[in-house]
Amino acid sequence: MSSPQDYIADRRGAAAGLGLSLPLWVCLIAFLATLATAHNILTDQDPFWHVAVGNWIIAHRAVPHRDVFSFSMAGAPWVAHEWLAEVVLAAIYDFAGWAGLVILAALVLAAALAVLLALLQRYFSPVPALLGAIGAFGLAIGHLHVRPHVFGLLLLVIWLGALVAAREEDRAPTPTHALLMLLWANLHGGFVLGLGLAALFAGEALFESNDRASLLRATRRWGLFLSLSTMAALVTPNGVTGLLFPLHVMQMPYAMATIHEWMSPDFQYPQPLEAWLLLALLGALISGWRLPVTRIAMFLLLLHEALAHRRLGEIFGLAAPLLFAPALAPQLRGMGFAGLDRRLENRAGSTRPFGWAIGVLVLLAATAVTLRIGITNEDHRFAPSGAIQFAKAHRLTGPVFNDYEFGGFLIFSGIAPFVDGRADMYGDAFLKRAATPAELPGLLQQYGIVWTVLDPADARVALLDHLAGWQRAYADGVAVIHVRAPVPNP
Repeated sequence: MSSPQDYIADRRGAAAGLGLSLPLWVCLIAFLATLATAHNILTDQDPFWHVAVGNWIIAHRAVPHRDVFSFSMAGAPWVAHEWLAEVVLAAIYDFAGWAGLVILAALVLAAALAVLLALLQRYFSPVPALLGAIGAFGLAIGHLHVRPHVFGLLLLVIWLGALVAAREEDRAPTPTHALLMLLWANLHGGFVLGLGLAALFAGEALFESNDRASLLRATRRWGLFLSLSTMAALVTPNGVTGLLFPLHVMQMPYAMATIHEWMSPDFQYPQPLEAWLLLALLGALISGWRLPVTRIAMFLLLLHEALAHRRLGEIFGLAAPLLFAPALAPQLRGMGFAGLDRRLENRAGSTRPFGWAIGVLVLLAATAVTLRIGITNEDHRFAPSGAIQFAKAHRLTGPVFNDYEFGGFLIFSGIAPFVDGRADMYGDAFLKRAATPAELPGLLQQYGIVWTVLDPADARVALLDHLAGWQRAYADGVAVIHVRAPVPNP
């Protein structure tokens, strides 16, 4: 029980910190910092088609199972596995525009970091816990976009926190935690990672069982939890197909090697992941940290994925501190954090009512300012707005051959694209053929292409400039349009 002196010290610390706990401070700072990077959050093609899909679902009150947006794959089977997130994105866009979606992404990431810090504080003193949250923010902000995956960041932290706590208490997570998979599976395909982590923790429980009785007990408890979680993940409009969808995507080697976010990080340029690893390695070498072999195996698996696919860096950043927290916390005591820890410890607890009022006011004020200023989403390389305005003004209709990165904007603009960001639906063979310059003449003929819109740096632009029967009609710094040349009169 806390002494009166501890209570007085806590009150003084809370007063000095305006009554805000450390997690709430992190939430507010992360929220404001993320709003400041609004342009980067929107610089992507996927937000366009996610909003369009969400509006289609709202209008038709149904989840599509076949393509209704492209002309090249019209009617082809399509797994709309992020349908619920797309409905949320569309509803917010319709109400508050792109600014509303930026606010949503910033708020969800800030909440994920606050929850992460609160979970880490169960094991660490304030400084190491804060360092873990800062590292996670550095790895997450580089790939933060207004897309369904942002919801998965918060759910991952909550899910993994439950797994770690259950193992520390020598039990399995409760059936209530299994229900979290129901929400996750309808928001984003990353739920499969959650199931995989649960399986790894179940394996750890079996591996560390000391006798037959504890082995049977762990098998029964974790088996029940995994069964309930898997059944919850099947409660989607796509059923088993949705459960297998992420595995299908991972078996597309061409897409994995050419789509930017699925490629490996380029360490020729500064990478937050490199800084994270160097600092962790430094601490491990100096202090001689010792960790359970099962957690090292999980860490190495997540690290491998982060090194193989840059988009998984944020998963690594959010998960690694929680994986190591129980074993690492005792080894960090007495490492020179005492002075700063004492300054922060009184802010590490719960937020006072006055602090909540301040936090809410800051969030509301930042939201109001952002909505007032407004945010546009037509001034980057994924949004050929000038070209599309030209096409509509000159009534360019009919099949269009487009750059892969322009597909989302075309869908958003009401134009059926040749290809777009739904790589899983098109498949490796189609994507590879569409991107090969030598295949262009055959594609133009096969699909009856009437006009094209491509990146100025694309080799196919130069080919079209010299291809018989085609002429350049429009060009700016983002896109070039070619149209079929009029057939000369005999």
